[in-house]
Amino acid sequence: MSTTAQQRTSELTWWPIYAVLIVIAVAALLPARLIHAFDLVGYAVCHRIPERSFIIAGSQLPLCARDTGMFSAALLGVLSFIVVQPLRVNQFPTRPYLFVLAGFFLAWAFDGLNSYLLLARGEVFLYMPQNWLRLVTGALMGVTLSSFVVPLFNSAVWRPDLSAAQPSVAAWRDIARLLAVAGSVIGLVLWQPAFLYGPIAVISSLGVIFLLVVVNMLLVVLLMRKEARIARWSELTLPIVAGVFFTFTEIMLIVIARAALTEALGLPF
Repeated sequence: MSTTAQQRTSELTWWPIYAVLIVIAVAALLPARLIHAFDLVGYAVCHRIPERSFIIAGSQLPLCARDTGMFSAALLGVLSFIVVQPLRVNQFPTRPYLFVLAGFFLAWAFDGLNSYLLLARGEVFLYMPQNWLRLVTGALMGVTLSSFVVPLFNSAVWRPDLSAAQPSVAAWRDIARLLAVAGSVIGLVLWQPAFLYGPIAVISSLGVIFLLVVVNMLLVVLLMRKEARIARWSELTLPIVAGVFFTFTEIMLIVIARAALTEALGLPF
């Protein structure tokens, strides 16, 4: 990547962090009744079974324990890449770090299967599922997602000369950073102080919205036939706006469809 490209990238390094810090501060001050609006995001993507969710300050989080960990860690993991790796890396993690991330995925999948079998069969499969374990495996899956989302976005969007042919995870310090992100999410959710209900609820919901916006935005870029041709953030204005529009439309339609099916079929959640 050229020096000019690096300068352009570095200009955008810290503003997402500032934005998230502002969101956290505002969310901590907002009354719970306003935060409950984010329950609609959880309703669109998560079962929201109370027994499988964390309750903070008497309010259920918008997402279940597993999804709270996964989407919060995915969003914060991407932010950590922005800060630590100013270059627009465009390659997936390499071995042996890929095997570690694969282990995180397998732990998430196995715990999810074990939990699902209890729900479906009404009996314990291998061990009794626990919310703290759902949170841990979800957070590990979240940082794993972030390590793939970053290079996928960079390779699909930026011109080759504006991205770096480097893997997103190429050293043990990268794994340590991702574990620190996951550990922070786990620690804060398990701590459960009342003032963190808003920040945790908002960050986890924003994680859902962020990932959906990225997927929809990339689809728009492909439809516009501008993949790997973008040179400036301003050229992404239309894809970003379209991605946000499609994301909220999808969430609304899923919420309406789920509510209708729940009423029609008498589903328990």
